[in-house]
Amino acid sequence: MSDIPPDSAAEQKEMAELGPNFKLFRTQHFSVLHNVNDAQVKAFAAAIEKTYRSNVNYTMTLDIVPKKPPKKLIIYYFSQHEDYDNYSRKVGQGPRPQSQPGVFFPNLNRSMFYDFRNQDSLKKVREDADKKVEDLKKQLSGKVTPEKRREINKQISDAKAQSNRSGVVGGGFTESIVQHEVTHHVLWNVGLHNPKSFFANPRWFAEGIAMMFETVGTGKSSNIGAVNRQRLDEYRALEASGHLFDVKQFISSPAPFASPETIGQAYAQAWALAHYLNRTKRSAIKGFVERINKRPASYESKPEEEIKEFEKAFGKIDDEWVKKWKTWMKNVR
Repeated sequence: MSDIPPDSAAEQKEMAELGPNFKLFRTQHFSVLHNVNDAQVKAFAAAIEKTYRSNVNYTMTLDIVPKKPPKKLIIYYFSQHEDYDNYSRKVGQGPRPQSQPGVFFPNLNRSMFYDFRNQDSLKKVREDADKKVEDLKKQLSGKVTPEKRREINKQISDAKAQSNRSGVVGGGFTESIVQHEVTHHVLWNVGLHNPKSFFANPRWFAEGIAMMFETVGTGKSSNIGAVNRQRLDEYRALEASGHLFDVKQFISSPAPFASPETIGQAYAQAWALAHYLNRTKRSAIKGFVERINKRPASYESKPEEEIKEFEKAFGKIDDEWVKKWKTWMKNVR
């Protein structure tokens, strides 16, 4: 897809609300409003454009022609959690926990993130490691034996490595979340999901597809072809312990995603269903998407309707269907 024009009026309005410390960084498809340094925003821009390309490519593999958004999609990228949390409250979306470094708001058609490397526990690791390095270097300035000097230098190297690991872990987690939430944002705007109402989209389908894009890639697009190892492990643990939801009940209601007690199970099972359907019944997804997209803005989810649409596309959910799914998932590598 070619470059799309910015929504200059919206950019100016939201930049004014964010304050003087914020800058605008435009990419081919996004307007990023941020308060991070130049290197960080460039890395972030590369990640979101990579995800956009993957989302569009995936849509085309379903034989669905992606729509071109009329304006660049607007994303907020905050350096610190405090700013991220405060702005979420300001725009009426409530508090954001430190454990959730990104989110897409369908009602605003905006996504927002903060640099998870600045999460309190990871910052403390770096601060403690940096202080340790400073203290150890002071010891080297005194009179020490060659053996003691080697020991101190080893401790300095270990402390620096610990500090670096906290940044890598935080950066990797941020990238995975970015790819998940930007996938929601993009697919909401290019025609894979129904943009008329968040509730018109089966929650298992929207989340399952987004999790297909979580795996951090190393090439020019998100690693859509790779198995999401984290979600696979979570799914297998649930399957082994007998804690999977009944499939018919699961796809018929968004309730499992609404409770802190069940949301983890719901995400793992949604990924497993989406992964299975994309590998074994991909040709049927187009018809499913087209029917979902015909739902009106006033659509209210009804269990019988959700089951009907699923079965029309992917087959009757009976013991044999569930057995085939679970058997196939056992062989995923």
